[in-house]
Amino acid sequence: MASANKQQKRAKRAKAKAKQLRVSRTKPAAVTFDLPEYDDPYFLDALQDEFAEPPRDFLSLFYEMQNAEEETGRIDMMVTMLGLLLAMTNEQPELLDSENAESEAMAAQRLAENTLIAYRRWVDDIDQEAAEHWLHSPEVQADFETARASFKEVLKILWDLEDAPE
Repeated sequence: MASANKQQKRAKRAKAKAKQLRVSRTKPAAVTFDLPEYDDPYFLDALQDEFAEPPRDFLSLFYEMQNAEEETGRIDMMVTMLGLLLAMTNEQPELLDSENAESEAMAAQRLAENTLIAYRRWVDDIDQEAAEHWLHSPEVQADFETARASFKEVLKILWDLEDAPE
């Protein structure tokens, strides 16, 4: 068994590799999901550790999203939001308004869109209409689809799923 110091170094390298993969997905026109196989057992642990401590409220979520957007861009911010919303809804299922949606997937989609609108209002100090216009712009919609696809791939890897839920 490797020493604790060596394990820490491996974990740090794996976390850096996971971040590098996320950053490389910030180009929406050239997105491919041919992910290589990883022999390093610390790689998946590093991905899981990123979402280990979910925020308890939306303000904390917004700060996480802002950090991700400033560090690596809008797509990473959206992937971070999706992961943290998944963790938040797991602990607080009432966040999903399943009663007013046709399916749980639709409720999750609405939650993500409403979160993005509220985040944009918070970060840019704009009104509801401007935030909705931002969300529905073609480039933001393309980034959101790329983020959803990236997040779905991460779920497939983490939980060894054949087909991750929408």
